Amino acid sequence: QQQQQEQLLLQQLQQKVVEQPCDISRKTEAAQIEAIASAAERAVAGEPAAAALLVALTEAELASSEQTGLARRTTTTTTTTTTTDHDVETMGLSYNAEGDLTTFVSALFTDTVACVVIITMFMVLRVRYPLMYSKNVLMGTAPSSPDSSSPFSWFQASIGANLEQHIASSGLDQAMLLEFSSFGMKLCLLVGLPMLCITSPINLFFGGHLADEKHDHMSLLSLGNVRPGSMVYWVTAAAVWFTVLVSVRAIFQAQEKYMHLRWRWCRHMATSRANTVLVEGIPDQFQSDAELRKFFDVLFPGDRIQSTYCVKDTAALCKLLQQLADVEHNLVVAKTQRDQTPEHPPMITPLLCGAKVDAVTYWEEMVADVKPRCEELRKTITEACSAPGAVGGYFCSSGFVTFYERSDAEIAVRMTNISTDSMEWLIDHPPEPSDVLWVDLMQDPTAEVGRHVLGYCLVAGLYFAYMPLVLGITNIAKLIDMGPTLQPFWAGIAPTFGLTIMVSFLPTFIIAIFKLFFTLRAEAWAQARLQEWYFWFNMVFVVMATAVAQNTADFTRTIATSPFDVFNLLANSMPYATHFYVNYIVMQWPTHCMNLLRYANLSKFKIFSALYEEEEAVTMSEPEDQDYYGVGSRSARWTTVLVIGLVFGTLCPPIFVVTFINFLICRVVYGYLIPFAETRKPDLGGVFWTTQLRHVFHGLMLYCMLMTGVLAARGPGRVPMFVVAPALGYVIVALKHFDSHFGSPNLPLQELMSEEGKAKHAKLVKRFLKDEYVQTELFERIA
Repeated sequence: QQQQQEQLLLQQLQQKVVEQPCDISRKTEAAQIEAIASAAERAVAGEPAAAALLVALTEAELASSEQTGLARRTTTTTTTTTTTDHDVETMGLSYNAEGDLTTFVSALFTDTVACVVIITMFMVLRVRYPLMYSKNVLMGTAPSSPDSSSPFSWFQASIGANLEQHIASSGLDQAMLLEFSSFGMKLCLLVGLPMLCITSPINLFFGGHLADEKHDHMSLLSLGNVRPGSMVYWVTAAAVWFTVLVSVRAIFQAQEKYMHLRWRWCRHMATSRANTVLVEGIPDQFQSDAELRKFFDVLFPGDRIQSTYCVKDTAALCKLLQQLADVEHNLVVAKTQRDQTPEHPPMITPLLCGAKVDAVTYWEEMVADVKPRCEELRKTITEACSAPGAVGGYFCSSGFVTFYERSDAEIAVRMTNISTDSMEWLIDHPPEPSDVLWVDLMQDPTAEVGRHVLGYCLVAGLYFAYMPLVLGITNIAKLIDMGPTLQPFWAGIAPTFGLTIMVSFLPTFIIAIFKLFFTLRAEAWAQARLQEWYFWFNMVFVVMATAVAQNTADFTRTIATSPFDVFNLLANSMPYATHFYVNYIVMQWPTHCMNLLRYANLSKFKIFSALYEEEEAVTMSEPEDQDYYGVGSRSARWTTVLVIGLVFGTLCPPIFVVTFINFLICRVVYGYLIPFAETRKPDLGGVFWTTQLRHVFHGLMLYCMLMTGVLAARGPGRVPMFVVAPALGYVIVALKHFDSHFGSPNLPLQELMSEEGKAKHAKLVKRFLKDEYVQTELFERIA
């Protein structure tokens, strides 16, 4: 009877194990332990049924434990993934998924066709408008002279020009920007080829075929095809160190080459610029040309000062001169209209409710009214500033001091503690005279702190509003239905459309804030500051877009309060969005090609050519918009693309292919635009290049943190993570060595002050600058 009861209990228990193994562990855990102990005792006594019962109970316990643990892990993973997916999808981005390969092929086809169409349009326009697309060739300042009537000659001229020719025609800043495209291609080959030839096959054949199960064919060569815990992650750890070591070595080699070019650029600097210093924070009692000279005569005795110039407050005069330029332009337009239709002369209503009058007569009267006022105000300022003993008044707290010897100017720049007030007598190298923002040098220094605070507040507001704007634009793009024919192509563009738009307009927002609330002193210096801020915005909202998701405040709070959580934060989001970044880089290709068209400059040229001669119309249509097309903006965007390639290259090796093609397009497109078509810009001597390389270091730091988090979460134990973690410290030390070894971009004093150095400099041919460090509005304008 006891054996029959135990057999019945065994059958019931086995049924429960099959149906609800988790319930046994959860509801009868204590009773089950007691039953196992009792069955064990009877099994030892030799009862067969008790032995069978012991086996069944033990199997039930193991099954329930495994099922419970699996359920908990599945629940946790599902909750985390669902939350992150929701945030990312709401933002307009998406994680890697089935069908991404089809979307990528559609986007690749669309963008390639767009590039071909745009380049074809450019070749037609180049032949039709040589003044717009071959101006430097006509002026004789281009590296070569391609035939403007030949459609394909531009391509040969672009790839045929070398670095030395670019420096001679466009300056060191623009030449090093083109060199960065070559550097990007080189780095993609050095790092990308081993990744594609070694790690990709390993991921494909030995990763566990995880992507096949998800039907994610675009991830077959990536870490998305490798199962967690796989030994393949040891290869990944080696790949991380390979990427870091090769990238750091390439950066140092490139910077070493640049430093020789920088020193040569410094040696050949125009004498008027090399011997001049910019002085800010001049105390009130020294704010005049004469008093400024007396002060520096004390610091540099022995008649070593060639000239001094204290900035004058000409804000009112500049406003009048701008008004005069506007009315003169309106007069030209009115006369052109009158000549074209003499039977219907142009009329204008000066007052809101007044009668119409002849436009030519009205603007002639306006010119006759404004011009004498300009001359009178100019005379007043000049006489007030030239009076003996004049101090203050129209004088400002900034000025320029020119020395006879360059060594004295370099000594002055290195001087500190000139005054007890650290905000007085701030001395720096000056920008080119034509690039000086005189309005900035007129600003009241007492209100500078308040302007800066307000400016930083606006930058912070832009930071927190950036992602909602991306969200809105992308969601609108996704709602657009292009029809059955175009929708597959639009589906490849829409997910990155919002981010691309914001990346395009962001520099305009940043530079507008800077010009309103910060003292920039020169357009080139404004570009240098724009490069810094634009890059960091791109780092947060482009490179780490999936980690930030739509909650910028939470992301910032996590970084500030729990910095070590950034490893998990990056590892739980960025590896699952590699397809998005591949599409993002591909979408940059037609964007670069669109710059060939110079459509904004061409539109202005067509408008102005109807009123002025073609040569004057070309001058009025230049330069291109510096907010987006300036060297600082371009430098930040190009560095961002290279950082994306490095950061995601180990996770998705094929991204190196599209990154390489991106920089190849940059080299061809801008290799023609900058030296052959665009106006030469003021030069800072490669400052943007050094900043680009420092930003690549920062990208490598992000790469090390990301891969450390990935190996911690998915590697076979903790050892691969500990192998990779020191790479972050190595990159930080390498950056510090980079700053210390290449920290001084100026010529050493020993070379400038020794007799041998002075003799060598005297034999060098200096660059010529026609402008001087004076405010041209104070002189008679040349009609």
